[in-house]
Amino acid sequence: MNTPIINIKYGKLIDPFFRDSVKISHPEYKFPEIEDVLKKVSLFKDAWNKQESQIITFLYNETGLEFKRHIIDCVIVSATTRDMSAPLIIRSRYDEAEFVSIMLHELIHILFSDNLIKVEGYEDESKTTRNHIRLFVLMKKYYIEVLNEPELLDKIMSIPDTEINKDYVKAWEIVNSMKFE
Repeated sequence: MNTPIINIKYGKLIDPFFRDSVKISHPEYKFPEIEDVLKKVSLFKDAWNKQESQIITFLYNETGLEFKRHIIDCVIVSATTRDMSAPLIIRSRYDEAEFVSIMLHELIHILFSDNLIKVEGYEDESKTTRNHIRLFVLMKKYYIEVLNEPELLDKIMSIPDTEINKDYVKAWEIVNSMKFE
């Protein structure tokens, strides 16, 4: 089994670009101090290390896929309008449980991308919704079957039903209508 090294670090060189971008789109946003971001990076590393092996094993067992990369850099920034998987960039605003959830989400995207997994079915739905159905199935299984944390899953699924989130909300609705065995 090819277990990638997950390298969680502060994005010292790219953080100013994300700060500038967020200042334009959200001028009222209060940015954390760099020292606070660095503390979050340390907390995130500790939280990830506690579940990393379990998460990677779960993903491999559930999907039959493996990461093709030997190293996956996870860059933490002060702020961004969206977390992303290519490259893997995550905001510092989360608590440890939220961070692990975001890492799981983004790593599933990376796993599917590494293995050129195409979305099938649900052709009437948006591409974003379709891309997240299988991903959310895996997240739901992990939080229910592995961690036995339905309350944490409820928190993850509680996405505000706004225009920017409508495709994610729809994907969760579809996943929650499925029967799991």
